[in-house]
Amino acid sequence: MSTNLACEFIEVQPGRWYYLLENWDAPQSAFDWREYATAYGPFSSMAATDAHLSANHPNPGGMAVSRYEPGFEPDKVLAALIAKAEPPR
Repeated sequence: MSTNLACEFIEVQPGRWYYLLENWDAPQSAFDWREYATAYGPFSSMAATDAHLSANHPNPGGMAVSRYEPGFEPDKVLAALIAKAEPPR
């Protein structure tokens, strides 16, 4: 069974992955769910990112994947999440 929380894997630079996981108490009508999320990372690969999510959180039920593209600049919400991301243990 899944939690139905929003989740996104994002590569912000080549070989620098994070995942964003919606907080369980996020308001359902939030304009941007990322404002009520926690970031984890960085990880060296998407596989390492997925392994950390699987080992530390219930199944969110699905996820979006955003790979790095040249010229990518994080928006304010993403930049703030990355700045306070919880590092892997």
